[in-house]
Order: sequence, then structure tokens, then C-alpha cells
Amino acid sequence: MVRVCDALMGSGKTESTIRYINEHPDEKYIFITPYLAEAERIKTGCPDARFVEPSNKIAKYDFKKGVHTAALIKDGRNIATTHQAFKCYTQSMLDDIRNAGYTLFIDENVDVIEKFDYSPGDLQMAVDAGYIRESNGVYSLAKDVYNGAALRDMFRLLRSRDLVRVNDESGNEFLYWTLPPELIYSFKDVYILTYLFEGQGIFHFLQTYKVGYDFIGIMRTEDGGYRFCERAEYLPAYAKHLREKLHILEGSRINDIGDAYHALSMNWFKKNPDGIEQLKKNMQNYFTNIKRSIPAERRLWGAYNSAESRLRGKGYTNSFLTFNAKATNAYRDKYCLAYVVNLFMSVGERNFYEALGIEVDEDKYALSIMVQWIWRSAIRDGKDVWLYIPSKRMRDLLTGWIDDVSKEANAFEV
Repeated sequence: MVRVCDALMGSGKTESTIRYINEHPDEKYIFITPYLAEAERIKTGCPDARFVEPSNKIAKYDFKKGVHTAALIKDGRNIATTHQAFKCYTQSMLDDIRNAGYTLFIDENVDVIEKFDYSPGDLQMAVDAGYIRESNGVYSLAKDVYNGAALRDMFRLLRSRDLVRVNDESGNEFLYWTLPPELIYSFKDVYILTYLFEGQGIFHFLQTYKVGYDFIGIMRTEDGGYRFCERAEYLPAYAKHLREKLHILEGSRINDIGDAYHALSMNWFKKNPDGIEQLKKNMQNYFTNIKRSIPAERRLWGAYNSAESRLRGKGYTNSFLTFNAKATNAYRDKYCLAYVVNLFMSVGERNFYEALGIEVDEDKYALSIMVQWIWRSAIRDGKDVWLYIPSKRMRDLLTGWIDDVSKEANAFEV
């Protein structure tokens, strides 16, 4: 059974997970998370479960994390690892997981599809040579005996992922690596711990493979802790006060750069070198003039990785955090923020889902990423945070979300 805990950051998802594991010591668990610091939190919080983090530094396992992981699963050990490592589980490993009856915890969204970076001609060559078979647009290994170097990574990925070809309404062809549904089906139970679930790839993944799921919530316990429950019974106290705690810059000329609907999108950054220079000046103005009283060590800014070097400026150079960061507490002392992107799903990814009949909500997608980024900051502790969000679209999404959460919070005892 798949259970989705779609709960606001700071609602106690990790604490509820730790309580569940400690109260069910006879089950076997795999916990996956974007950052190893969160894996360490599970290991520390569940000492009797003796979680192990697979390593690529052990000679016994050929210095390969995958080989170590396979051995741990064979032994029925509890595993805490990263999303990236999880995406490389082979069919043999999944068979062992099914036989052992593992429970899976997925902390935050997993990237379920990735663009195919090889030449389609290389792929066709491997098909013609009989190494790869194709059926209804899905490519898989026909024989796993390739010993070359040029396509080694492609064959390695085919051991753990599907390669899928889809065509959009205009006949354009797209090739994407996708996680196989066995990554869900092989587990006895699956818990997805996230927020704004319907804007994320894991939601579309479940839709694609028609995997059913139930929503669960979180409640406070008499001892002041948290546990999972059938429906949401708790929101953190700050939820009622978001309007007072999040100070979004409005009515300033430095917001004009983001007025157009697609301004500050990925394509905008590719096509507007002059605009990027102006955005850099706006950020400098915000950090060193408008918010000059806030120390540099309390500043944080987010953008696309490809734009970081062009946007760096005096007073904030060393405070960059990539636009889609999540599941880390390392920035909770930051309270002067600039988020200078306007997020849209890539055309290829959107076309991939739409070709499969999956409807994509671009606003939910953008909001889910932005909110996660903002919640790396001091707002997670209920402290005041000042925000520069020059994209009008992103700013409107955030203010609308704040209104919705504030209304929802009034229905709870917080």
C-alpha cells in the first residue's frame, strides 16, 4: 500500500517516521532522502534499527555502493540512503526486497524521469546489434554482455531503469529514462513524505502507472511528539502567521524586470544577457541598499545553477543555494532571501507526461519547488523572513498560497 503524507514543512514528518520505525522494530526498512544529513537523522533517531548507509569505500564490495547495497538487502539490513542511489536498484535487488517484505520511506520528491543524453543513432545501433530490444516505445536489455566503453553508462542505466520513447501531438520524439514501477510494487508498504504532492514528479509517476495511494496525516501526541494518523490533525503554529512572518517586497522598481509572464524563466536567462546584468544590479540593490541592515551571513539567494556565476555580486556571492534545494536544515539561520527564477517544467518533460495522458499543473509544479526552497530558511523556525521575488507570476503564486494556508490553519488547534 502507498501512503502519502502531504504535510507542511515542520509538521513532524521525519519525527513521525522515527516513531513508526521504533514502534515496529521487526519490519525491514529502506529510507531514501535527497541529503545524507537526513539519513543520519534517521540512523540516530532509530538506534535499535541499526540503519546502514551503503558505501563505495569498502574493498569487500569492490568499492561500489550498488554492490554494498545489494549485499545489505540480501542480509535483510535496514538502509538509509540517497535518492540517486535508490534509482540504481536492479531487478535482482528488487526481487530480494519483495521477498524480504521491506517498507520504503521516500523523503521528498524523487526525480522520476531524466532526459536521454545519448544519440538516438547510438541507441538504434545497439538495437540493430541485438543488445537492446524495443517494444511499444520501451527499450530494455536483450542481453547484458556489452563490454565496450562508449555506451557503458547507457547499459548500466538499462539494468535499473526503463528508456521510454514518446511523441507529442506534433510528432516530435522524446526519449526519457524513467524509474520502473517495480521500485514501488516491490515494497510491502510505501510512505511518501512531501508537501504540495500534486506538483511533483512522484505524483505524475503514480498516475502514469496507475498506482493507487491513500493520504495520511500527522497528529501531536501526549508526550509532545508526532505520529502518523488517518487524516491531518496538526499544522505547525507558524501556519497562522505566515502573512506577518513572510515580508515579500512589493511596489518596488526592482520588481519590474519580472512583470512579463515568462520573465526569469530558463529560456529568458538563455536569451537576455542584458536582462541578467540588470537583475544582478537589482539583487545588489536589494541586499546592500534596501536590506543593508541585515548582515551578509544572514542572506540567501536562489537561481538556476547555470546563472550563478553571472549573478554573483558584492554582499551575497557566498550565499547561493540552488533554486530547487529541499530537505536540508543547514540554512535555517538565513532570513534575507532573493529567489530570482520563474519556474516552468521543461518542454520535453511536460510533453512526455501529456503524451501519456497525464495533465500537468505548471503552477503547482512551480509553487512546490519555490516553497521548499524558502523553507530552508529561518521561516521553518517561525522567524521573520524578508523576500525579494522579482517574478510577478511566482510572487502571486506565493501570496495566494499564503492565503490558502492561513485559512486552513484556522481550522486547526495550533
